[in-house]
Amino acid sequence: MALIVYIYNSNTGVIAPIESLLAPVELKSGLGWHGPFNSKQAAIDYYNANKGKNPGWKAPIGVTDIGTAIGNAGDSAGQKAAEAVGAFKGLNLETWILRIGEIVLGVVLIGVGLAKLTGTTNLISKAAKVAIPG
Repeated sequence: MALIVYIYNSNTGVIAPIESLLAPVELKSGLGWHGPFNSKQAAIDYYNANKGKNPGWKAPIGVTDIGTAIGNAGDSAGQKAAEAVGAFKGLNLETWILRIGEIVLGVVLIGVGLAKLTGTTNLISKAAKVAIPG
């Protein structure tokens, strides 16, 4: 295997050279990287072969250094996260999360309490690993 391989980012269109030992880390990052490819042309060919099935992929824009490419992919992921959070604008998300946590904790406490009262083991007491005296 070559010491330097190329990876393609479908979110940004960047084709970046990277050391072959580091490529698996980027490819599993979930930031839209594909590869590894032995050449820039192989990465372009991969895009051309798969763009029909993936209309959201960005066209390759060229070779850049991996630091810039990772930064661009991170910015793209950040923008998508901000757009997703923007859908909840106006809602007090912290309060919702707190209330949901309180509900879950309440259900667990009720389940454990019922298990203690009845002396039977239920799903919640098993999950909480509570010893029921028998």
